[in-house]
Amino acid sequence: MPEYRTDNTSKILLQRLPILIVIIGSFLLCYQYCFAPDEALPIQPGLFSEMVEVPLDFYNWGVANYALQVENYLVFQNFEVLAPVPQIEKTYFFGAVVCLLIGLAISLITTFRRYHFIGAMALVILMLTFSGVNSLNIGSVSSNLALIILMAGFTLPAMVIHFFYEHIPLTKRTLIIAPIAWCTIALLLYLSPTVNPTLLLSENLGLVALSVAAIFLLYVGHALVGGFFLLLTKLNQGVGLKISWHLTIFTTGYLLLLLIILLHYTNSYSLPFTYPPLFPLFIVVGVAGWFEIRAKIDQIDQPFNLPIVGKSLYWIGFGISSMAFWKASFSLNQPMLDFLDHWLLYTQIAFSLLFFIYLMSNFLGFMNSGKPISEVIFRPKYFAYVHMRIGALIALLSLVVYSDGVIAPQLSTSSTNFSADYYYATGRPLEARILYENSWIRYRKNGKAKVATALLYEDENQLTLAKQQMLEAFEWSPSVPEVILAANMAHKRNRYFDALFYLEKGLEIYPDNTLIKNNLALLYSKGNKAQKALELLPPNDRSGTIQANRIGVQVKHLLNIDHLPEPGQDRIGKINTLAYYNLIGDFANFTIEAEVSDAPLTQQAILRNQWSNKTFAPIDQDIALVDSLYSKELSTAAQQELRVTRVIRSYQDHQVSSALKYLNGLAIDFEGSAGYFHGMAAYILIGQGDFEKAANELATAEMMGYRDFKSDQLPVLYFGGHKDIAKKIAEKYQLEFPEWMKNELDSIGNPQIDMGYFGYFDHLVQLNKATKDEFLTFYKAMEDGPLKVIYAHEILFKKGHWLSESELKEISSYLLSHKDLDSRYIEELGSIARQKVTKSPESPLLKVYFPDNAPVATNPYFTPMVLMAAKDAPSSEERYELLRNACEFNKDARLWLTMIQAARDLGLTGYVNTFVDELRQWVPLTKLQELQESED
Repeated sequence: MPEYRTDNTSKILLQRLPILIVIIGSFLLCYQYCFAPDEALPIQPGLFSEMVEVPLDFYNWGVANYALQVENYLVFQNFEVLAPVPQIEKTYFFGAVVCLLIGLAISLITTFRRYHFIGAMALVILMLTFSGVNSLNIGSVSSNLALIILMAGFTLPAMVIHFFYEHIPLTKRTLIIAPIAWCTIALLLYLSPTVNPTLLLSENLGLVALSVAAIFLLYVGHALVGGFFLLLTKLNQGVGLKISWHLTIFTTGYLLLLLIILLHYTNSYSLPFTYPPLFPLFIVVGVAGWFEIRAKIDQIDQPFNLPIVGKSLYWIGFGISSMAFWKASFSLNQPMLDFLDHWLLYTQIAFSLLFFIYLMSNFLGFMNSGKPISEVIFRPKYFAYVHMRIGALIALLSLVVYSDGVIAPQLSTSSTNFSADYYYATGRPLEARILYENSWIRYRKNGKAKVATALLYEDENQLTLAKQQMLEAFEWSPSVPEVILAANMAHKRNRYFDALFYLEKGLEIYPDNTLIKNNLALLYSKGNKAQKALELLPPNDRSGTIQANRIGVQVKHLLNIDHLPEPGQDRIGKINTLAYYNLIGDFANFTIEAEVSDAPLTQQAILRNQWSNKTFAPIDQDIALVDSLYSKELSTAAQQELRVTRVIRSYQDHQVSSALKYLNGLAIDFEGSAGYFHGMAAYILIGQGDFEKAANELATAEMMGYRDFKSDQLPVLYFGGHKDIAKKIAEKYQLEFPEWMKNELDSIGNPQIDMGYFGYFDHLVQLNKATKDEFLTFYKAMEDGPLKVIYAHEILFKKGHWLSESELKEISSYLLSHKDLDSRYIEELGSIARQKVTKSPESPLLKVYFPDNAPVATNPYFTPMVLMAAKDAPSSEERYELLRNACEFNKDARLWLTMIQAARDLGLTGYVNTFVDELRQWVPLTKLQELQESED
C-alpha cells in the first residue's frame, strides 16, 4: 500500500471543510428548532374583528343626557394553519452540500486497500440507486440512463485512479474525482426535461443522506459511553480512583434515560412532562465520537494508511447526518425525523449497553489502577471488539422488533414526502395531494401530510373530502396543526360545537399548548363564556397575541375591566386598549398610527379607534389617508366602515356640516344600513341643538328600519314637529315619555304651562330660528338653575351676534358666576360674539376653529364664528359659498340675511328671491322687514 502525501490543501479541503459543514449543520438545526419550527407549515394569527359601541360625544340638555354612539373595533387573532410553504432554497442548499461531501468521500475511498475499496464502492453504488435519479427522465420516462451516467461519473474515475494511478497524492486525486462527480450532476440536470430538475434531485438526495446518517449513527452507537470512559481514564492516570463506579452510574443513568424516551416514542409509557428533541443528543454523540475515532485509528488496523482519511470520512459522515436531521426539520418531514430519532435511540441503547459489558468484561480488573488503559481500549485479549458489535446488532434488531418495525414505514414514507414536496413546490397540487394522502395512510404520525391533503382538497372545492381528512386525523393522535385546522374548518362551516369539540379534545392531548388555548378561548368568548375564555388567556403571558386577545375579551364582555393588561408595544393590543378608553370616555396615554405594512383590517381599526379617542395630525392629511385606503380594492363592508371612520374624523375636527353630508351619502349608497346612518346623523344634530332636523332624521331612520330607539329620543321627535310619530314609536317599541313630559301633557296632548322643563325644551328647540325678542324674553323669565345656564350658553354660542354689548356682558357675567365653568372659554366665546378676536383663542374648545390663526366655519350652528369667517373670506364668491353652506343647516335669520346680501353682491337675483321666500317660512313678514331695515 503506497504512502500518500498530505499537505495543507488536503487538510483544508478534506478535514476543515467537513468540520465547517458540521458546525453549520448543527447551527441550522438549533436555529430551525428555536426560531423557525413551523416555517414549512406556518401557523399564524389570522385577524377578525367584532364591534363594540363607544360614546364619541356626550350632550347634556338638562332634561336628558344624550351620547353619540359609534362602533370601535375589537381585533382578535385566531391561529390558523396556512398552506405549506415550499422550502426550495433550503433544499437546494441541502442537495449541494450532500453532493459536495459525497464527492469528497469518494476521493478518500480511493485510498482504501483493494478489498475494502471494492466493498466501499459497492456501498456507494447501492446508495446511488437510492438517489431516485431516474426520475429525471433522461432519454425516456424512468429510463435507467440517468443512473448509468451517475454511476459512471461517480465510480469510474475513482476506479481508474485506484487501480492504475494509486501513487497520485491525495489532494490531486480529490481535485480530479470530486469535480468530475459534480460535473456529472450538472450534466444530468442539464439533460433532464423535468420541471425544476435541481429541486427534484435535491429532494431525492434526502434518501441518500438518510442512508449515510443510518450508517454514521451505527458507527457512533457507543460514542458517548466510550468518550466518557476515555475521559475517565485520562483523568485517572496516576491517581487510582474507582472509575468503574463512575462509569456504571453514568451508563446506567444514560441507558435508563434512553429507555424512558424510547417508551415514550413507542407510546408504551410516558412521564408527565414535555420531552426535548433528540438532535442535541445526536450532536453530543457526534462530538464524543471524534475522540473515539482517534483512539480507534491509533489502536486498530484500518483499511487506509493516512489517519486524515479516517478522520475526514468521520466528519463527512457527521456533516451529511447533520444535513439529514436539518432536512427532516426544515421540511417538517415527520417520518424522516422519526426514523432518525428511533434509529438514534436503538443504536445508542444497543451499542452503549454492549460496549459497557465489553469494558466491564475486559478491563474491570485494572481500570481502577490508574494505568493508561485508553491506549489499549480497542485491543482486548478476550471478548473481541468485533464480537461486541455483533452482539450490539442483535440487540438492535431486538429493539426494532419491539417497536413493531416502525422504521420501515418511516423510511418509505420519508421518500414519498420527498416526492410530494417536489410536486407541491413545482405547482402540481393534484399529484402532491395524492402523494401526501398516500403518505399519511402509510404512516399516521405525519401532520404536515394530513394538513396539506385537507388544504389541497379545500382548494379543489371538495369540502366534504377535506372534512373527512380531519375526521380521520382525530381517529388517531392528531398533531397541533391538525387540531387547529379541523376546528377552523368546522368554524368556517358554522359548526360551532364541532369546532369546540376539536379544540377541547386537542387541549386534552396538548394541555399546555398556547395556540389551542388561544383559539378555544375565542370560541368560548363567542359563546358568551367569558370567564372560561379568560382562564385560558393568562394575564401575564408575554405573547402579544395572547395579551391582545385577553384585552379584547375583557372589553367585549366588560369583565374585570379595571384590571386590563398593559398592551406594551403590541399594535393589536393597543387597538383593543383604545376601544376600552373610548368605552369609558377617557383619553389613552398613547397614540398609534396606521402603517403601510399593516393588514387592511388593522389599518381600519387603528384609524377608527384612534380617531374616536383623539387626533394628532391635520385633518387634510387624515382624510387623504382614508381616501387612499378606500381607493384600494376592498369589500363593500370595508368600504362602508372606512367611510364611517371618515365621518368620525370630520366630527372630531368639528366639521359638522361635512360629517352630516357624508352620512347622507352613506345612507344613499348603503341602503341596508341607511337607518343606522340616519340615526347617527340625528344624534349629531341633537348635539348641535337642531332638534327639528334631528326629528326628521329619526323619522326617516324608523322608516328605513332603524329599531334602536330610546325614551330620550321621544322629546326630540315630539318637539321637532313629529308628535304622531313620537307616540307611534313609543307604542311600537314600548317606550315611555319622560316624566317631565307626562306631567305637563293633558289628555289631548297639549302643554298646560309654558315654563318648567316643557317650556324650556320647547324654546330650546326653537332657538335656532328665534329672533332676539323671543329668546331673550324667555331667558330673562327663567329661574336661576342648570337649565338657565345651558340656555345662556346656547345663546352666547349661537346667538351672540344678536346681542348688544350690555346684553353680552349680562349673559357672560351670569355664566362666569358659576365657578364650575371654564372662565377663559366663556370670555373668548364672548369675544367671538362681538367679532373682536385678533388672535387664536387659548381654550382648546375654540382653538380648533382657528387653524393657522384664521377663523373657519366648520360648524354651521356656531353662527358668530360663521359670520367672522365670512367677513375674512378672501373673495365674494368664497364668502357667499361659506354662508350658503351654513344656511343649509342653520335657520338663524341674521345669518340668512347676510347670505342674501352676499348673493345680491354677486348679482344672483334669482337666488335672492328664493332665499327670501324660504326665510319667510319661519320669520314673520313684519319681523323680516324690521330685520332688513336694521341690517341696512
